[in-house]
Amino acid sequence: MWDDGTCLWPGSRGEGPPPLGGGDRAGPSPAHRPCHPGGEDLAIRIEEKFQVEAPKERVWAFLLDPHKVVACAPGAQLTEVVDDRTFKGNVRVKVGMITASYSGQAHLEEVDEAAGLVRMLAQGKESAGSGSARATLQARVRPLSDSATEVEVTADIDVVGRLMQFGRGMVQDVSRQLFRQFVACVKQQLENPEAGAPPKSGEPISGISLAAEAARSSLGRLMGRLRKGDRET
Repeated sequence: MWDDGTCLWPGSRGEGPPPLGGGDRAGPSPAHRPCHPGGEDLAIRIEEKFQVEAPKERVWAFLLDPHKVVACAPGAQLTEVVDDRTFKGNVRVKVGMITASYSGQAHLEEVDEAAGLVRMLAQGKESAGSGSARATLQARVRPLSDSATEVEVTADIDVVGRLMQFGRGMVQDVSRQLFRQFVACVKQQLENPEAGAPPKSGEPISGISLAAEAARSSLGRLMGRLRKGDRET
């Protein structure tokens, strides 16, 4: 724990992850997060890249539009646009018999169009329970050509509450599955805008299939480690 009451992200040395695109940036380092009593929290990091067949300007505008982004975010609802950088909303996730509902706020802490860099802090509390979630997300938009763009995303997520019982590996794998659903929607909206926005039912994400896919991913990693160990012996 640091003197300011924050904790260190697992694997970091205190300097925090470098900003996408390099250089200094204002604001607290994502390596620091609030401590919880007894250290009862679960911290994960997700790093992904994806390509979109659309020019950088359209991708950038899409990612800064909260209505379009939330429409593609599984289980998310936008409830209020406070200002051009602050938004309120809800997220509901169902895994097996457990449904976790979070209400909170997201704020764009850094928007650098020249560098194609955006950084957002999102925080929420469980609607029923004492759990919470906090995420620092960084995205860099890089043109590959006049009609193709690469998006690089880093997300540091801190979860407290019922979802912790599934463990870091499962939560991380489920988060990756949700991110892939988000990417598929973003690509569809940018590459095939005639299809229109996806419907929002307000129902929680059914995490059963996601958990099953995550379990298969975890099992695959375990089998890979076992096979590697057999080869080394």
